[in-house]
Amino acid sequence: MINSKRTGGPKTEAGKMASAKNAIKTGAYSTLIILPGESEEDFRELEEQFVRDFSPEDIVAATMVHNLTVLTWKKLRAQKIEHAGLVRTLTAKFDYGEYFNRIVYVPIDDASVTLAAVDVLPLGEEKTWIPAFRFCKQFVDAIPSEQELMNLKQASPFLYEHLQSKAGSKQACGFWPSMTVTTLLGKVHPFITYHCEAFLTEHRILAQAVEHIVPLRQLVKEIKEARLLKFLQQNSIQRVHDDLDRAFYRTLSELRKHQHWRQERNTVDITSED
Repeated sequence: MINSKRTGGPKTEAGKMASAKNAIKTGAYSTLIILPGESEEDFRELEEQFVRDFSPEDIVAATMVHNLTVLTWKKLRAQKIEHAGLVRTLTAKFDYGEYFNRIVYVPIDDASVTLAAVDVLPLGEEKTWIPAFRFCKQFVDAIPSEQELMNLKQASPFLYEHLQSKAGSKQACGFWPSMTVTTLLGKVHPFITYHCEAFLTEHRILAQAVEHIVPLRQLVKEIKEARLLKFLQQNSIQRVHDDLDRAFYRTLSELRKHQHWRQERNTVDITSED
């Protein structure tokens, strides 16, 4: 006798519970209509819209309209799950394995943190930061002249306003080279040198990011493309969408056939008498 390989599903209570949990992962194959965290009110509104659109006149049509509502509800759920999964995948912390052997050409300290900084930096905003970091390094090496500070105001308003906030809005930039800062330990530092060093320390990661912005942006793009491909390969969301679509249009076809049959049944054939 040949034994069938088809088991017919889990037999034990534990197996049945595990199978039920698998169904609830996407909710597409779950016998529950409203899953925990979902809005029953939203489902009822969707069902009312289907009832208005198809105006079922008997229990058979009403059942099929209800099934269309459930299938659409599950389709919307699958889309939400897919979107949430993609967001989590694309915004996850950059892992060492993702950039290992791919970042050797970029001399940065903390690749994961630096890539994260690149990821959130709006396109083109590096143009604001690059001159700020350049002037900071220049002013750390030598106290700037008044002319250099005027050049700063034109080339990097962002850094100029930062230094002005530290000096006090009423203090003209011409006084900055002669100003000093005394720390809690009693050490005295030139005002510009102190705050430029602090600025570079505070934004150290971002400074590395914008210095190598082109290759790092390319690396972020490659990593996210690899993540997306892996996500699509490992998840069965597309199969879920296909199954739900087939079930929806099959039910819709049956509903239209039923409504056509009902219309024909209720039509009275009136023939003229000679």
